[in-house]
Amino acid sequence: MKKKILIITLMFIFAISLIAQESVGIALKVKGDVILTHKEENLKAKDGSELENNDVLESKEESFAVVKFIDGSSVIKLFPNSILTISAEKTNGKLNKRSTMKLGELWAKVTKNTGEFIVDTPTTVVSVKGTKFVLFVDENGFTDLFTLDGVVNMKNKKDNKEADVGKGQKAHSTGENEIILSVIEEGEMEGYDVPLTEILNINLKNDAGEKRSIKIELE
Repeated sequence: MKKKILIITLMFIFAISLIAQESVGIALKVKGDVILTHKEENLKAKDGSELENNDVLESKEESFAVVKFIDGSSVIKLFPNSILTISAEKTNGKLNKRSTMKLGELWAKVTKNTGEFIVDTPTTVVSVKGTKFVLFVDENGFTDLFTLDGVVNMKNKKDNKEADVGKGQKAHSTGENEIILSVIEEGEMEGYDVPLTEILNINLKNDAGEKRSIKIELE
């Protein structure tokens, strides 16, 4: 198993060496209609699309995108009808990730001790140190957090009230007043905590125009 993990890691590092220095992430898997907005230009996202700071992903009906940050620490899945702005900055040798979820549903798996991982919603700030969680943001900006592993901190933007949401717990926030905590009910996360294990074939091109086709196993 250790040998398998090492090979997968080396393959991802090799893939990263091929992409532009400005990139902060890569789309490992895209299905359906997902729009990538880069510097006010709307593009169709595809497997292998490079993501730079402040790029926006918008998934349409029956569409999704799986993204991995370039440090290999975190992977996210954007579900249908969702809008996410990708942001990251390297500080002291670590990639600090602070993205903005405007609307929709997001699954994330974050490795510990690999820089900040923060998701802003219209009403809350969600901070992660190493965990697996699902985030829902509705049309009003109200936010629901489901922690599947580890601990996630949720903080209101209006009154700064906050709560730590542990494994098996969910939290609801309107951005002010108390954050409501409760237990995730059986079957409630069905279809959201899906193992993302598959072999992905990705075509990459670096700044020099060199092309490579690689395989990455996403677990």
